[in-house]
Amino acid sequence: MRIALADYAGPVGDPSFDSCEITVDHGTTTSPLIPFQLQVSIDPVTPADHQEMLDKFVADGLGPSTEVPGLGDAAHFVGAGFLQVLDDDRVLRVQGGGDENAIQLARLVLPRLRHLAPAPEAGTEPACDAVTAQAEAVLGAPATTRRDRQTVDELRCEWSGGRETVSATVRGYGDEVGRMWAMDLPGAEPIHVGGLRDNGVYMPTGGIYFWMGHQQVTMYLRHRPHVSAGDRDALIGLADAFAPSLLDIAPRVGPPKKPAEGVSPEAMRPRAL
Repeated sequence: MRIALADYAGPVGDPSFDSCEITVDHGTTTSPLIPFQLQVSIDPVTPADHQEMLDKFVADGLGPSTEVPGLGDAAHFVGAGFLQVLDDDRVLRVQGGGDENAIQLARLVLPRLRHLAPAPEAGTEPACDAVTAQAEAVLGAPATTRRDRQTVDELRCEWSGGRETVSATVRGYGDEVGRMWAMDLPGAEPIHVGGLRDNGVYMPTGGIYFWMGHQQVTMYLRHRPHVSAGDRDALIGLADAFAPSLLDIAPRVGPPKKPAEGVSPEAMRPRAL
């Protein structure tokens, strides 16, 4: 068995997470490569915060959560193979490979949570700074906290004030699954961004997917909490502010990192939740 590790940025928000992807190669042609997305919260999380996250998953269409006994203070499946665990004041998320594999991986990680290195210092990226005024228009006030991250193929930006957060994820490749998911959500609305027609999807729950350059570059904007009647136009304004520079600021994958023997390059590509 071979293990490949890949870092990726985020997700950012309230709270933000450190993230990685673990790919397991069993070394046979009959066992597919199994990627696990593993995330640990950077910021302290209360039981009320944990429940709020579970409620957001329902609002975003992932379905009701199912309690999993015997893990941390509270553990729930919020989708097939998507496990979220509250332990003391940190949240662990595992996704991929099926329910039983998620539970096994959580059992390995939970005893180590308290010994992980401190969270990295908050930093900002110039591409995110350039649209801070439009992000603050969504917040309705100056951002009190900034936290941006850049990895090999993702740029994430975060602006927050109190409990309100705006985040942006830029990927240098298309995300057809994300777009299809967005269009299927209740109340989803096609929108025009950056002078193109129907290249975006607005979600009344507080999200926008849009893409530029023949669908080669994708951005996902997220605002929480979101009131569609008052916040929609400001969120679309943030998308329009990003659009002219999107092809220039999007991280590029190539040339890819050399994978471990037996692990395909596709298996090493980070995948966000």
